[in-house]
Amino acid sequence: MRVTCISTGVVRTKRTRRGLRRYAPGGWSDATLPVNSFVIEHPAGICLFDAGQTARAATPGHHPRWHPFHHLSRFELEQKDELAPQLRDMGIEPAEVRWLVLSHLHTDHVGGLGPFAGADVLVTRTEWGRASGLAGRVRGYLPQHWPRGLEPRLVDFGGLPVGPFPASLDVAGDGRLVLLPTPGHTPGHASLMVRADDRTYLCLGDLAHTASELSRVEPALADFCRRKRIVVLAAHDARAPELLRARSPVGEAQVE
Repeated sequence: MRVTCISTGVVRTKRTRRGLRRYAPGGWSDATLPVNSFVIEHPAGICLFDAGQTARAATPGHHPRWHPFHHLSRFELEQKDELAPQLRDMGIEPAEVRWLVLSHLHTDHVGGLGPFAGADVLVTRTEWGRASGLAGRVRGYLPQHWPRGLEPRLVDFGGLPVGPFPASLDVAGDGRLVLLPTPGHTPGHASLMVRADDRTYLCLGDLAHTASELSRVEPALADFCRRKRIVVLAAHDARAPELLRARSPVGEAQVE
């Protein structure tokens, strides 16, 4: 069972990370972060974790002028950088995707969702409720860009506990794709544990921006991953492809 990282462009943030000055025009950082999605080739079908960003996010008008992303984040990508075209380059058509698991509903995780309307799209019920309607827009979501007619499967965690997680959802029914509640970045945020043939991965979404940041954000979870030799894959970690390729013992370097 193979896991592949696809970066759907990059995001550039402000040099000033706190305070009102970051809302002023300009002041963009020289560095960028990738916007990662993950492709899991499960025996029963293709599973995607997060849909990445849309190229429309790099054009004027996609984000309302009052929207926090308009002031704090600048997305840089072209249409060829979206998830669907890159999947086609791998020989996978969007219609072949069986599951699309969303960590949460911020624009850089759902922007590329449109081509996957035929997939089983999973999102937590808490996250869906917070992202919907006018209240969702005020919280920083963009429900007006949700693909018309796409009805997600709303997740309530009723499965068995897994390590430090109080409950779970077995996505494929065989224990190899396990959705886990990881509130923090948003109250309805979720992560996906992938039990591949030779190692286990934890796709974090935005629970931490990088694998090395997890120890500061969630020290108990970082310790669990270290003890169980779980490879941590974060949505904005430039090292994610390297961690997937590593052949050294997998618990040693990816949670620092």
